[in-house]
Amino acid sequence: MSISIIGSVAATAVPITSDTFKTKYHPNSGYAPTIETFLTFGQSIKAEASSPPIVDNKPWEPFTCRADFEFVELAHQAALNKDQTDKMLQLIWQIAEGHAKFTFRSHAEVSKAWDRAATQMTPFEKHVVSVPHKKEELEFDVHTRPLWDWALDLLQDPLLAPHFIWDAQHLYKRDGTDFKQFIHEPWTADQWCVPFAFILYADKTHFTTSGHVKAYPVIAHCTNLPVHIRNGDGIGGGRVVGWLPIVPTDSNSDGKLSYMNLKCVVWHKAFIKLLKSIILYSKTGFAHKCFDTTMQWLYPLILLLSAAYEEQYMFLRVILHLDISHFDRCVMALIHGLNSNCPCPVYLIPSIKLTDLRMAYPT
Repeated sequence: MSISIIGSVAATAVPITSDTFKTKYHPNSGYAPTIETFLTFGQSIKAEASSPPIVDNKPWEPFTCRADFEFVELAHQAALNKDQTDKMLQLIWQIAEGHAKFTFRSHAEVSKAWDRAATQMTPFEKHVVSVPHKKEELEFDVHTRPLWDWALDLLQDPLLAPHFIWDAQHLYKRDGTDFKQFIHEPWTADQWCVPFAFILYADKTHFTTSGHVKAYPVIAHCTNLPVHIRNGDGIGGGRVVGWLPIVPTDSNSDGKLSYMNLKCVVWHKAFIKLLKSIILYSKTGFAHKCFDTTMQWLYPLILLLSAAYEEQYMFLRVILHLDISHFDRCVMALIHGLNSNCPCPVYLIPSIKLTDLRMAYPT
C-alpha cells in the first residue's frame, strides 16, 4: 500500500495492483508521486477539457484596437506594398473624416462598376495565331486592343481635344549671331507635316505581384499630344494596347536557329494583329473633325518602335512585311541578331570591326 501526496495534502491510500498508474514529478516541483487506479487516471484532464473554453477578450493585442489588427491582417493577405498600404490608409481616413463619399458594399458592386467603366473604352480582343514547328501546329493567344479604336478614344475625349497638335512648327534659338533650329517635339522636325503618329514600346517583363509570371505588353503613346501628357500617368498617357505571346523556352532548342525562327514567326503574326486596324487608314487617311470643328485628314504612322535588342531586329521585319509606305520612317533596326554580319542596331558596322572606333560607317 502507498500514500499519494499532492502538494502538502495527503491523498487516499490506493492499493498498488496491476491496473494502477504512477505519476512522478520533477524533484524541484514540490509534488510527491501519485498513484491512481485505471478508473480515476486522467479524470482531471477530462474534467479540465469539459470546462468552459478560455476566452481572450482582447485577441488583437498588442495592436491598439481590433480594427487595426483586422486592417493589417487584410493588408498582409492582399500582399499590399508600402505605397499601396499608405494609399489605402489615406482613403480610409478621408472616408472616416467625411472628406470622401464611398458607396461600395460588396464585391459584386465593385465588379459591376468595373464592367460599366470598361464599356467606355476600347476592349481587348483575343486572337489565335497558328505556327507550324517540327511537324506540328502550335497555337498562341494574342490579346490586342485595336490601335485605331484606341486612337479614336483619344480624339473623342473632350479633355484631350484642345491639346492635340496638328500644325507643324520650327523652333529656333539665337546663338549670338544667328538663329539655329532645334527639335523639341515631333511636330518641330524638319518636314512641314504632322502625321497622326504613335510610339510603340514592346519588351518582356515580370508581373510585380507574382514576380515569376512573364508578360509581353505593348504600350502605345500618341505623339500629337505634348510630352508631359503622352508620357504621364493620367489621361492621354501611355496605354497597353497588346499582350504578345511568350514563346516557351526549351533547353534543348534555346539558341538554335529553328527556335529563333519560331519566335520571329510568332512575333510577326502577333504584331500584325496589333497593326491590322491602322493598315488601311495609313494608305487612305481618315477624315476627323477636331475640337475646333476643323476637318483634319489623318494618316496613322508608327513613328517610333522602342524595344530591347532581341525585339528590334524582329519587329521591323513585321513593318516591312506589311509593305506600308507611310511606315518608312519607323526608327527600328533590321538586323539578324548578335551573330549577324552587321549586328549594330544603328550603323552598318561589320561584326569583325565593332571594336575599331576610328572608322565611320553609314547608318
